[in-house]
Order: sequence, then structure tokens, then C-alpha cells
Amino acid sequence: MVSREGAATWRVRQPCGSRPCAPGLDGGIGQHGAVPMCGDLGQRTYARGVQVETLQSGIWQTNSTIVSQRGACLVIDPAYFPRELDAIAARVRELGRAAAVIFTHGHWDHVMGHAALPDAPVYVSADLAGAVARDDPRAAKYLEDARAFDSRWYVPRPSGHRWPTALHGLTEADHTELAGLALRTLHLPGHSPDGLGLVIDDVLLVGDYLSPCEIPFVEDARAYRATLARLVDLVPGVREVIPGHGPRLTAREAAAIARADLDYLDRLLAARDLTTALGIPLPRAGDVAGMADHHRDNCTAAAVHWDR
Repeated sequence: MVSREGAATWRVRQPCGSRPCAPGLDGGIGQHGAVPMCGDLGQRTYARGVQVETLQSGIWQTNSTIVSQRGACLVIDPAYFPRELDAIAARVRELGRAAAVIFTHGHWDHVMGHAALPDAPVYVSADLAGAVARDDPRAAKYLEDARAFDSRWYVPRPSGHRWPTALHGLTEADHTELAGLALRTLHLPGHSPDGLGLVIDDVLLVGDYLSPCEIPFVEDARAYRATLARLVDLVPGVREVIPGHGPRLTAREAAAIARADLDYLDRLLAARDLTTALGIPLPRAGDVAGMADHHRDNCTAAAVHWDR
């Protein structure tokens, strides 16, 4: 790895291609397919000595991010296959120690890796922490979805499919500190109600928003639209954006995606009938398998609001 204090140094990962395309590492092709892990960790070091690295999983180009400073590591969304989790844990040991694991939301492809870092406390949105604490069916389904995927594709999960013993809930705050690292936390609902965004040293991590590989996956259309409007305002104030899936983005690239997605959501919400909504062009990834089905799901999510 190349690192130099006081400057931005780059080891830039080239994207493997659109999600989905080829078999992953320890499993096969999922409902959207999977792509091979792209090699070693992409790294950038920023002026305050905060190092940001990403490892892209063989499943849907899911990003695992390690943010480190003076040996303390925050690991965001560790994913997904066993060999990938071993690589993440090994890299953390090289850097120092895992001070915390953070989930950007509760979907199964983002949460199964916590067992690879068993001594680290796990932080999630307050919404997700509450759902797990009260045995909400939504939280149970997240785990069941992981269990079903692993069973179908013979993915070993020795630690089982479970939530961490303790989850620490994070609410929206302009300033939070974890292990000496300052961050801003953002509530980002719409893709799921428990979305958590992070701003760390001018890097914005958005979970499952702004992916260049896919269209929006919408659960609550109005909440998703509100989150996009926030991101349109936030992105110009950072230097880089890391989506949940796909390559890291410059602020300019992320802003273009945010504006395109906001236009897409506005058109869905204004459609007023399913035929019109289905005819709305996708903002990107129209040739990716499964996106037409997700567009139909998005139309259904928007339809809930058409008479309001």
C-alpha cells in the first residue's frame, strides 16, 4: 500500500463491470448475479492522516470500507464471502485494530461480516437497533434472506446468521466521535427505513444510494425522494462518495447520479397510473438483468402516494 501523510495518495480500483455479470468467490450467482472481487484494497489517504480503503465483494460489487487513523479502524459494511471477510480482518490487523463496525442499513448483504471482527462494537442506525431489540419481523427477514442465499449457493457461515449480541444505535448528529475518528451521521430512509449515512474526513458513505451500477431500489418513494434531495445538497461539500455497490465516485460523478435519480423519483411520483410509470426511462443500467423488475417494484412503491 502507498501512503504519504499530508497528501491524497491513490491506488484506484477499476470497476469490474456492471452488476451483475460473473460468479463470485465462495458462492455462485445470486438473484442479481455476482462479480469477481477486484483484487486488493483501493486506498486513498487524506490530509489529516485518515486512510480510506475499500474492498469490493464478489456479490454485486458490494463495498466494504476501512477507515483508519493511527491504528484505529472503523469497518463499514464488511461483506460478504468468507475469503473476503478473512481479507478484511487481515488488513485490519495490518493497520492496527478494529475499533468499530458500522452497518449503513440492515439488508443482509451488508451485515453478515461482523463475526469476522468479533471484538469490535457494532454501530447501526437507531431505527435498526430498535427493530432488532423488539424482534421486528423486518430484522428477522434480513437474516432469513442471508440464510436463504447462503444455503442456495453453498456459502459456509460458521458463525451462523445472527445479529451481534449488542447493537449501538446512532441518531443523526453533526458531530460524533468513534475511536478518535470524527464523523457526521445522517438518517437516510427510502431504500430501507434504517438507512445510515456517514461523513468522515470529507468522504460521504451513502449505503445503497447513488450506485452507478443499478437504478434506485425503492421501498418508500417519498422518503427516497427526500433522501435524494438531501444528497444533492450534501455531495458538493465532500470530495468523494462511496456507494454501497460499485466504484468510488468523485463529488461531480455522485452529484450527476443524485440529480438523475431525483428526476426519476419525481417522474414516478407524478405518473398517477402504472402504464405511465412503467414507461419512464431508467436513469441508467437499463441493460442490466433484473433492473426492469426493480423498476416495476419502484412503480408499485410510488403508486402508494398517487392519490395523496
